[in-house]
Amino acid sequence: MRNRNVVGLVAAIAIGALVLTTALQAGDRTEKDPQPRDVTVIGRVVDLQNFMTGKYASSDHAKCTRDCIRAGVPVALQTEEGLIVIGQGEKGPQRIITPFAYQEVELKGKLFQRHGLRYIDVTSANVVEAAEPEEEEELDPWSPEDEEEQEDDY
Repeated sequence: MRNRNVVGLVAAIAIGALVLTTALQAGDRTEKDPQPRDVTVIGRVVDLQNFMTGKYASSDHAKCTRDCIRAGVPVALQTEEGLIVIGQGEKGPQRIITPFAYQEVELKGKLFQRHGLRYIDVTSANVVEAAEPEEEEELDPWSPEDEEEQEDDY
């Protein structure tokens, strides 16, 4: 009789574990995680070590970021909406991303999202050129409009 109770208890535990495992696996395939999509995003290329700790080895943040990328530290794109982890499939992001360390870039690739984390599988990268400020039109102090005012002043 005692063996039957133990067997029943073990069976109940096994069934419970199976149900829990199935539920957790089903939770991994949630419909809340959108399908990967082709995107173009703009942001600053950062390595997670320096970015998260705020401790750069020197004042040259680009060099520190490049060194960390070459050493295999994970890389991300700092955007206005937050960080996007950067990758390039099985090759890793080093070949494409290293020259753009700590620069504003435009990345193209496939964006994956899961459990709030965003990852871009990069296909191309280009430096974002800083927009040139519009030149303000200088007022000519001797324009005809101003001549009348200037004559009144004397």
